[in-house]
Amino acid sequence: MRYTTLIAVAGVITLSLGQSQAGDVYKYVDERGNTLYTDRPMPGATKVLSSSARPPEVTARINDSQQAAANQQLAASNQRIAQQQTDARLAATVARDLEATRMERCKKARADYDRVIASRRVYKEDKDGKRTYLSDAEISQQRLEAARTVEAICGPQG
Repeated sequence: MRYTTLIAVAGVITLSLGQSQAGDVYKYVDERGNTLYTDRPMPGATKVLSSSARPPEVTARINDSQQAAANQQLAASNQRIAQQQTDARLAATVARDLEATRMERCKKARADYDRVIASRRVYKEDKDGKRTYLSDAEISQQRLEAARTVEAICGPQG
């Protein structure tokens, strides 16, 4: 009877070893911080070993699809970076052009202001070319408007 029990125990051990080799192995950390391994999936466990062998064709196909996905992500990333660089370059060009335009408008506003300040008599011309001279109050108002225009375009320091 003892011999039969020994054979039964040996059979159970052999079967359990065979099953543990045939299953997946999962790793997890328990509430005490101990790292444990098991053959059963658990919440928070990660698979560290899989016993299911894949045929080489399947492995190659998986690797190819992963590489293709990585290449696609890289291409999309490169395209986004190139677009961002183009946008930044165009924004810098627009800013330079706006500043150049502002400088030209500032020069014109400054010249108009200087002309109004230097003039003792200011007139307006109608569509027929007839001149109408402004009064002193109108000239003062025109000078103030010219100064406001300079400040609006050129800034407070003019």
